[in-house]
Amino acid sequence: MTGAIDALESRMNLRLPDDLRASLLCHDGDTSYFTVLPCGPLYSTVQIGDVRQMRMELWEDIKDPDDEETPWWQEHWIPFAGRHGDDSFVDAGRGMWRDYLGDAPHADTACFMGWPSLGTWLHEVAEAMEHHDQPARGTAVARPVIGKDGWIDW
Repeated sequence: MTGAIDALESRMNLRLPDDLRASLLCHDGDTSYFTVLPCGPLYSTVQIGDVRQMRMELWEDIKDPDDEETPWWQEHWIPFAGRHGDDSFVDAGRGMWRDYLGDAPHADTACFMGWPSLGTWLHEVAEAMEHHDQPARGTAVARPVIGKDGWIDW
C-alpha cells in the first residue's frame, strides 16, 4: 500500500497529511455504495488522484483571482471522500489551515468544517456512532439515527 501512496503523492506533487496517509494504510477507500460516514464513501488512492485531477482541470478553466476569499477549489486540497461531485477534502498546504477538513460542493464555494485533522474528525464520528443511543452524552458530530432495518442516517 505504501507504493500506491507514494505514487499518489508523486502524481499530485504533494505530501499527504499524516492522518490521511495512516487512514489509507488501514484501508484503500470504501468500496460500498452506502457508507457509514456522513461525508460519503472514503476514496481509494486511485480515486483521490482521479477526483483531484478532475477538480484541478475544472478549476483551471474557471479560476478567478476575485474568488480567493471564497474558492471553489485550491491546488493544495486533497479530496478524501465524497459522492456525486460533492467532495470532502483535507488541506495539505503550508498555511494556517494545514490538515483542516473542508467541504467542496460541486456547484458552490468550498468551506472549512472546523475540524483540525482527519484523525480528530474520524474519532468524533466513531464516538457519535458508539454513543448514538445516549442523548445525554454530548458529541461534536451529530448523532446518527439507526433505522430498524440497520440503515444509518446522519
